[in-house]
Amino acid sequence: MPNKYIRYTIAFLLILGLVLVRRFEDSLFYDPLINYFHTVGHFIFPEIDMAKFNASTTLRFAINALLTVLIIWFIFWNRSYVRFSILVLIISFIILLPLYNYLISTKFSSGEMIFFYVRRFLIQPIFVLILIPCFYYQEIQHKKRDEN
Repeated sequence: MPNKYIRYTIAFLLILGLVLVRRFEDSLFYDPLINYFHTVGHFIFPEIDMAKFNASTTLRFAINALLTVLIIWFIFWNRSYVRFSILVLIISFIILLPLYNYLISTKFSSGEMIFFYVRRFLIQPIFVLILIPCFYYQEIQHKKRDEN
């Protein structure tokens, strides 16, 4: 096991990678909905090339997922946490992408907020914000059990 400080430094650099993906999203990914959500009123629904859009969303999710898994690996150095994270990310992607496509095809007829949050889980690294506290809590529980 590498030094804890080296692991945390690498995790920090990977978090910077997530920040860079977000910073350069306009130039890296095809997403006509960025401007749609930045305008007040959302009157005109943009034309979307669904094949290109899905490919871009998949690529972005994959980059965020890879960085998330690596961050978890370097913070906790635990293979079971990495396997669980990969499983959660794959299942989430399988469920969320078709739902995302359905919501786009209906032009958000079931509500913009549902679409907004599904979109957030696909294009932002929300899972890292959920999984790290969960694993940290798990570590605390293991330590408490070991002490008793």
